[in-house]
Amino acid sequence: MASHVEISKRLLLINSASSVAVQLLQGVILLWVQWHLLPRISADEFSLSPLVLAVVSFIPLFTDILTAGLGRYVIEAYVQGDENRVREIVSSMFPLLLAAGGVVFFGGAAASWNVNKILVIPEGLLWDARIMMFLPLAMMAAQLPCAPLGQGLYVRQKFVTLNVISLCAEVIKTTLLVVLMLRVSTRVIWVIISVFVGQLISLVVSTILSLREVPLLAYRYRPIRWDLVRSITGFGGWNFLISLAGRLRECSIPLILNRLGPGSSVELRTFQVGSMGRRLTDQWFWVLVRPVYPVVTGMYAMGAMDRFRSAYLRGGRIGLWITLLVAIPAAIYAQPVIMLYSHGQCPESPTVMVLMLACYIVSQGSWLVGAVAQAKAEVRPLGIRLATAQVIGVMLTLLLAGKLGFGAIGAALATLSVNLVFAVAFLLPLGLRLTDIRLETWVRKTLVPGLAPACVAAVAWVSLNLLVEIDTWLEILWCTAVGELCYAAVLLGFCLERQDKQD
Repeated sequence: MASHVEISKRLLLINSASSVAVQLLQGVILLWVQWHLLPRISADEFSLSPLVLAVVSFIPLFTDILTAGLGRYVIEAYVQGDENRVREIVSSMFPLLLAAGGVVFFGGAAASWNVNKILVIPEGLLWDARIMMFLPLAMMAAQLPCAPLGQGLYVRQKFVTLNVISLCAEVIKTTLLVVLMLRVSTRVIWVIISVFVGQLISLVVSTILSLREVPLLAYRYRPIRWDLVRSITGFGGWNFLISLAGRLRECSIPLILNRLGPGSSVELRTFQVGSMGRRLTDQWFWVLVRPVYPVVTGMYAMGAMDRFRSAYLRGGRIGLWITLLVAIPAAIYAQPVIMLYSHGQCPESPTVMVLMLACYIVSQGSWLVGAVAQAKAEVRPLGIRLATAQVIGVMLTLLLAGKLGFGAIGAALATLSVNLVFAVAFLLPLGLRLTDIRLETWVRKTLVPGLAPACVAAVAWVSLNLLVEIDTWLEILWCTAVGELCYAAVLLGFCLERQDKQD
């Protein structure tokens, strides 16, 4: 077995590029599906999918206690060349995960049958809601016992292979979805069914290839080592708190809007469409940076602390460049984008979109704090901070969206407020402490060069928005392209450090 994890910029770039390509395809499909559904189905049916998935997405939080630490501890053992420890991790966790999968499957079946007691289901859509809840839960049940067996491609940084698998599954899913949408009927339920088929294919193939890549991951009967289980679940317990905080931000809003009474479906649709830009940007960004996690863990395990700190500073700078390149023009042109995309059915969604994208300005400079905390196995302080922030966020959403009656806009405003305070007061200080970096160093090497291109380009985008009456997609693309030329000029001319230029 190799005794180290390869730390290669070339490999990282290839992995990230392939991940973005797959996510780009998935984003295009999502945009087409929503565009196709919006004028053809009722607000009640359109809101059913995010509503049901908001409930379903809480289930993996509890299973994260068992699975979240697998990648980190397997990578550590792999870096140190400890074959026996790799076998012990798999042999200790597989039986527990198999049992947990059974609980999720049968518990999910019961919950799906009684979904009308959990949510307010529009008349005539009960069976759709049951199926849409059960299929994702059945997939989660299958993924649990496969989790320790499927770490091989992640440990070996075979993200290109993972993305080829995802791409093939995406093609199958898309083909099935298009056939069902265009040849059978226009219904939201087809989206869930096609996703289930694609995920099942991806799970089977990736597990098989993982075991071929790292045969040590195959389960072998041996007594469970409870000290390993405690270490992994302890790490997973705090990771559960982190995941729970993230889910509260994402999923509590549909549940709160669902309980607003008359007009709740319209408010939910408004938020769903308005938050689309933030969701897609998050998805693309995290797929892009996923290959960074094993590299950062490998740096720390090998004691390469200078590279560890440099990765944090540089990662924050690049994170700002990537997200603001998308978020700033999306916010400035939110009104024409939403009006064209939703066929004029969501007049308040542009405001939601602007509020949801605004917090990137301060948050992305510290996005690597999660990878740093995971590498150092210090996820407890991050979990406490995230949980505190998101509980406050839920309370603020209940106040603004519910009690004060601001609906979707109130939910977006609550999200922005909490994220801004969290990024400045909690996330940044923690990242600086974990990496032993001074604030002035972070400002000089991450924040200033990270924001400078966006500040200059924003002037161009705002000016064009005032001068040009935008009515078509072509005009949006033209205006965006002009601003991005300014963005690129400032970035390449003034913001790159020597190492950036070499790369």
